[in-house]
Amino acid sequence: MKKEIKSVHSSDGLQIYADSNGNVGKAAIVFIHGFRLSGACFDRVFEDEVFSSKFHLVRYDLRGQGRSGQPENAEGHVSKLYADDFAAVCDAFGVKKPYTVGWSYGCTVLADLATYLPYDYLSGSIFLCGPPWLVLKHPEIVVTTLLPVIPHLVSEATPADEANAACWAFTNMLFSQPETVPVETKWLWRGMMGSAPTKSYRMALERESSTEKLYAMGKRGYPLRYIIGLEEQVFDGRVLVELVRKEFTNFSVLEIEGGGHSVFHQNTREVVDSITEFVNNNKWTG
Repeated sequence: MKKEIKSVHSSDGLQIYADSNGNVGKAAIVFIHGFRLSGACFDRVFEDEVFSSKFHLVRYDLRGQGRSGQPENAEGHVSKLYADDFAAVCDAFGVKKPYTVGWSYGCTVLADLATYLPYDYLSGSIFLCGPPWLVLKHPEIVVTTLLPVIPHLVSEATPADEANAACWAFTNMLFSQPETVPVETKWLWRGMMGSAPTKSYRMALERESSTEKLYAMGKRGYPLRYIIGLEEQVFDGRVLVELVRKEFTNFSVLEIEGGGHSVFHQNTREVVDSITEFVNNNKWTG
């Protein structure tokens, strides 16, 4: 897999890690990862030779997580900075009119982009099992077994052994039938969860964002597709879809039997085929 790595500086000077497959000139798709993880979780998607050959694939680590800078204050996690990070990454790779693929927490960034970037900046979006708002605003979408785990993922007061147990519990919840996932994969994903201070993760989860402008775009036809697994252990995908569907006139859903939260990892072919069809048939012009 070809990889072009860049260290991008955002508007506040924070360093943002980003990489791409270097396929400049093709339709660009920017992937945004989930909570306490990094862009590395998309390796299977980027390593799919057929899919990668068709598009300019870009991914980056969100501020406060992974290999990017890790501010531990609320000022370092304001909504506009999340939009600035995205724009800086796009500029660094020469990306125009990108599509976005957000996974889980990564879906929330679309609200930041809609609020602070030009109305016609994007071409369309795919959501992989995630909401456009911060999860604390709608706890009814969270699978009940995850609820007691969340506080231990973001509290500096949690003892080290309990925090580690919470991270392992969360890691296993990301997969359907986690006992079938190679231990090396789970070690990698669990390792990503320790890349930043706990306070940085808490600031990321507690930050403020608004869906007002995103929903206004949705009402005017901004294309959004949901891809959800039906063996979710993090969010109730069908409840989530019904909450968001009413805000978008150009809205579609793919349900994957047996798919878990990381549906792109365990059901890669179905996901990349759906993304390909979506990109080929949808383009927002504002």
